[in-house]
Formats: sequence, C-alpha cells, structure tokens
Amino acid sequence: MPASDVWQQFLEADRRGAARPEIEESWVRSRQSGVDPERLDLAPARFDPETLLVAVGSRVIPGTADLLVGDAASVALVDPRGTLTWRWESDPALRRDLQQVEVEPGHRYVEDGVGTCGVGLSMAVRSASMVVGAEHYKQAWHPYTCATAPIVDPTTRLLLGSVNVCCRAEHTNRFVMAAVVAFAERLRSALRDAATPRQRRLVDAHMTFRSLPGATVITLDGEIMISDGGPVATLPDRATLWSMLRQAGPSATHLTLADGRVATVRPVTPGRFEDGCVLIFSAVSLSEHENPLQNAEAEIIREVLIACRGNKTAAAHRLGMARGTLYKRLRRYGLGD
Repeated sequence: MPASDVWQQFLEADRRGAARPEIEESWVRSRQSGVDPERLDLAPARFDPETLLVAVGSRVIPGTADLLVGDAASVALVDPRGTLTWRWESDPALRRDLQQVEVEPGHRYVEDGVGTCGVGLSMAVRSASMVVGAEHYKQAWHPYTCATAPIVDPTTRLLLGSVNVCCRAEHTNRFVMAAVVAFAERLRSALRDAATPRQRRLVDAHMTFRSLPGATVITLDGEIMISDGGPVATLPDRATLWSMLRQAGPSATHLTLADGRVATVRPVTPGRFEDGCVLIFSAVSLSEHENPLQNAEAEIIREVLIACRGNKTAAAHRLGMARGTLYKRLRRYGLGD
C-alpha cells in the first residue's frame, strides 16, 4: 500500500499496522497533541545563531559534501529545543522549495508542535531517526525525507542539538541514514578537537565524583554546567548556582539552597575557585534516620566518601571499618552500595 494511503487511513479511520511501529507511535503522539496535519502554521522561535554547534558545523559541513545523497540535499543544525539554527544546501532550488514549506531557521520541529518529522522523532526516541515521505504527519512535508542524529558534546557530555539531512523523497536510499550518522561523527570529532583545557578539567572533575553513591553531582563554572539528569531540574540554573558560589567565596565547603538542600563544594582545581566547582547533593535526608547517632554516622560516611572521591576501599580504611561493613552502612542509610 502506498505510504500516502497508509497515512490517510490512519487519519480518517485510525487504521494501524501498515506503517513502521515508531512512525505510528509518533503519529499517535502527534494527534494527541492536537497537531493539524493539513496546515503548516509554524510559529517563529527565538534562537542563538552563534552557538558552539553552529560555529563548528558551519565550518565542517560545507567541506564534507561527499557525504550528501544525490545532487540535491540539505544539511541543517538544530538546537536542543528543536529549533533550526543553521542550514546549508547543495542545490539552490531545494533551498527555495524548503522555504516554501517553512523549513528554515527560527522554526521549531518538535512532535507536539509539528507532528512526526525527522527532528521531532529523533528527539522523542533520543537516537538517530529517519522519516520518509508520507511518514511525515504534515502533508506539506510528504515530498521530502529527513534523517536526524543528536549531537552530544564529547567533552562536556551536554546535548548541543542535532544534525538533519533532508532530500527529496524520490531520492531516498539506504545512504541517507548513513550520511546523517557520518555528519554527526565528523561534528563530534571537530568538537573534540575544539575542546579547551578548561572544559577538559571540568569533565575530569565531574567524572571523578559522579559515581558517588546516593548523590546528585553538578560541575560548573561561569559558562558551563555538567549534570547527569535526575533531580537536577528542581535545582537553580547555572547562573544562579555560580552566583551563589561566588558570594560564598572560594573557602566555602558547603552551599545551602533556599529550599534547605545542602551541597558539598569541591573546587575543580584545589585552591583555584575560578576553574569551577563540583556540587555534591546527597539524595538522602539525614533527618529521616532513626536517631541522631545514625544521622551523624551517615553524614561522616558521606563526607569521607567525597573526600576519597568515591573510592570505597580508601573510605573504609579511613573510617577504620571493613569494606563489607561499609557496604552494609551504605545500604542502611540509602547511600547506595
């Protein structure tokens, strides 16, 4: 059955099973979000045209046209919010055609806004994805195929955005996905080469403390914040945390937030506050333990683990207990094992 018929039957009769499972799941999410498949009506979004991804990508992509499929293809960079920030085409005619269907910088391409598309699907499944022709939820995009791959900074581990390869649907072949994956790898390689010593120090410090049991670890300086998700969304943003650290001063060993949470502070470089700090938030409320003695023991164990940078053998030795005993205490106090 032609893909356009599958799309039409899904919209009109909710008939399923003929499209790829990931496409049908995206169609369902698109419909539940109230996306109109027959209208474009994309609203402009604010974006930063001078991000690190754009700076590196605008230099790398035009020089790697050998990766493109066919004579007419487009390569675009998208920020972490799904907004197109930069675009390059091998064919001026394709550029004009894409502008007619509102594929241009300043528009967002997320599922709950525009329905199934390469960028939106990739963001939803968090991996490289391709949407071919009538697999797009919006009919205006049926003449095109889009493949998208996320770009994670190899140094900071932060999501910088995505790279998207678009071509006419009739030119779709197995090399489209290969091209976007190759572009993503070349961008990551260029980003790795562009990393500064300061960024590398931040990452090294973060990787040292991130394995601490029962803790949320954030590493930041005046420009960058590295985290691994979890309850980070409930914490103040980077600028606020850095401002609080500066007010506390370079001798601070703890930082107390407005909601009462306390983080242990460890400078990235001992004695050099300017190189950044690691904030270690315990996932356990010590006041929940049975008595003050247990509270004190849990806090001591936590502090020693931090001082030993998560090395349990060293922590057990410093605490004067067997490693097996330390593991039992970690489980008792909800500090992991």
